[in-house]
Amino acid sequence: MRRFWQGVKHAQDAGPGAVAIGWARAVQRALRPRIALRITRAGLWFTITILLTGIGAFLSANNLIFLILSALLATLVVSGNLNRLTLAGLEVEFEPPEHLFARASASGRFVIRNTKSWFPSFALRLASANENGLRTAVFIPLIAPGEVVAFDAEVYFARRGRYRENGFSFSSRFPFGFAERRAAVTLLAEVLVYPELEERHLANRLFAELLAEAEARQQGRGTEFHQLRLYRYEDDARHIDWRSSARHGEMHLREYAVEQEQDVELWLDLGGWQSEAFEDAIRALATQSRALHRRGIGVRFRSQECEIVVPGHTRIYGLLKYLALTEYEPLARPFPALNMPEKGNILVYAATRERVPEALQHRAVCAGESV
Repeated sequence: MRRFWQGVKHAQDAGPGAVAIGWARAVQRALRPRIALRITRAGLWFTITILLTGIGAFLSANNLIFLILSALLATLVVSGNLNRLTLAGLEVEFEPPEHLFARASASGRFVIRNTKSWFPSFALRLASANENGLRTAVFIPLIAPGEVVAFDAEVYFARRGRYRENGFSFSSRFPFGFAERRAAVTLLAEVLVYPELEERHLANRLFAELLAEAEARQQGRGTEFHQLRLYRYEDDARHIDWRSSARHGEMHLREYAVEQEQDVELWLDLGGWQSEAFEDAIRALATQSRALHRRGIGVRFRSQECEIVVPGHTRIYGLLKYLALTEYEPLARPFPALNMPEKGNILVYAATRERVPEALQHRAVCAGESV
């Protein structure tokens, strides 16, 4: 009932024109049955058999045929009750992976709990209610009363963004396969999906030039020792201080002082985009910023909304989170004209060249161009 009133409230906040649509959707969700029933082919033939047996019993007035009819009806009733009990009292929890990219499979953790104290659940299938979530359905043969079953399964999300409601469904044909009952489950666990990574964006000519320049500058940097710190899995193993690691019993890394200027700047103009072109630019920025970070090259990202700095040893996921959630703004003002040097380490993504400062025209990738 809480979700019903929340849906109506959001519609009222959106404006008078959306109130009717909000009420219609809220009523539809409230009236939608949580357990759906589908008769299988075996159930259809069994029902036809019951009808033919009943007709024969009434036409012949044979007590034996009436007994057979009673047994068939009892079997159908028992099958339906056992099938309903199998789906009753089930709870599911979904623990998404820490970092999840669109259109990329990852491993998620599922925990299913049978809260019934006396009846087990047999022959369960757990599947996603739409294209997002489980890649393939998972079959669970048995969950004993009070038992908790945990397993890892492949998950998949088609688009970037934040998913607050994740739909799953339990289904079962136990015991005789006459009908398949499906119970819908909506989890309110938040899942953040980063933009899709596409290797083709690494072959862009402008990005390849910036990458080569940054790597050339990086080779002569960092000659002055700065500090020792604990080793992280994304660090370069060549900088491990083995003597200090042996003395402390854990891996330590030597850090060197580097100049504060960032190596590569990636700009995103939010105005004037079409939907597909903007999504392609987001994928390009995510792919290129992650590739730079993996090479230990610092990134400074800029849009009309914010500026994000990712030095070489800082995690990239703050920038990827922004790219996962940002949307284009048709009325966004262009970047102001800047007096930039011709060989600036900047790459600009914009909808049209008219929105790019003149000093950065040679460093711009616009909609419709090869990115």
